[in-house]
Amino acid sequence: MSRSSSSSLSPEQERMYASEKEENFRWLLKLTTKKSGYVLSEKDLASLDLQRELSEIGQFAEVAHGSMDPERVWAHLSDLLDDGFPLHGYTFLEGSELIQAFKGTTAQLQGYVAFRPQTGQLIVAFSGTSNRMQAFNDTKAWKVSYPLTPGEIFSSISVHSGFWSMYNGVKAAAFHAMEEAIRQRDVSEIIVTGHSLGGVMTHLCVLDLLKPTQQVIRLPFGVRIKSITFGAPRAGNESLVSCWKSRVEAYRKIHGDATFTEWSVKAFNDGVPSMPSTVLGYRHFADNPFFLFRGRLYQIPVSEKEVVNFAVDPPAVAQEGSVVPAQFPLGGHNYYGRDMEKLQRQMKWATEVGLGSSENWRDALSQKIKEDDDKWKAKHTKRGGSFSLFGSNSKEKEPSVE
Repeated sequence: MSRSSSSSLSPEQERMYASEKEENFRWLLKLTTKKSGYVLSEKDLASLDLQRELSEIGQFAEVAHGSMDPERVWAHLSDLLDDGFPLHGYTFLEGSELIQAFKGTTAQLQGYVAFRPQTGQLIVAFSGTSNRMQAFNDTKAWKVSYPLTPGEIFSSISVHSGFWSMYNGVKAAAFHAMEEAIRQRDVSEIIVTGHSLGGVMTHLCVLDLLKPTQQVIRLPFGVRIKSITFGAPRAGNESLVSCWKSRVEAYRKIHGDATFTEWSVKAFNDGVPSMPSTVLGYRHFADNPFFLFRGRLYQIPVSEKEVVNFAVDPPAVAQEGSVVPAQFPLGGHNYYGRDMEKLQRQMKWATEVGLGSSENWRDALSQKIKEDDDKWKAKHTKRGGSFSLFGSNSKEKEPSVE
């Protein structure tokens, strides 16, 4: 399916791709990876219940982004959830309470802790890369030693230098917020989540939560822990992964097998999980990660855990008896169930029109969204309905989504 084919993209999809400004790292995937010889198929599909739960937690991961202020989001949550407003459709945020937002001392990495009274879940969410200093730290791919606790023996254990620096900058604030929440609320489950860089912070945070000794905070006995990441790069070497597995096993041995869950999702055409390269000694934590392809979730076998590029058979998604393109047919780094760029763009507008500080911010935001709609419609009509990310006269070969 060509990106310029007006018959293969709906008007909404055409507009979505025309509005892209963030880096989606599709080029990185094509530059650095080859497709696995293992073809994902119907037998690898995850259950719909699991897909729904991952989509549910993904909403919390997305609103952690550093372009948004969690305190203002929750202060005006009911308004932002209304039809036509930025968080419309983020239904799982309803009823949740913000406990505390925080920023790290290194590169101002953002996160927050929220509580869902209806489920007893404590959500700890970390932002993906949202400023230049964070992006600079992302590139510091040399490895540094990871500190072990007494009794742990793993040779040459190491972690990504830039990620480790940012985690150490945010760790104290994150655990203080968690400790306050555990003290104030009846917590039955702790979910740590993040997209992209936030996924790395998730892994490092959970490694601390699972420490067999020298625990960072006191956890309720038997509390369930879930680590849920979306589009996360690799954080450390094989020894760090072995440490992760050892701590998971020890926690389950004490509290029960069902008390720890790990879900890691990679998306079609997203090159971020391919970095840093395995050639440099980096490895992913999850033995059975998932692959999101055109709205469907597939479980990746252990033998292919490091792979981020798959063929899928059949390549199209059947919906209500017909084969149609999924909502995000081109994939990429900002499409893990929703259009994250759209959310960030509209939340930026909300801030610009005075979210929380202006009496008429709702009307002003509605007007801004309408103006953007009108601008797109005018361009689309003038262009005669054709669409190409490369321009109408471009001779550059457009990538296939197959």
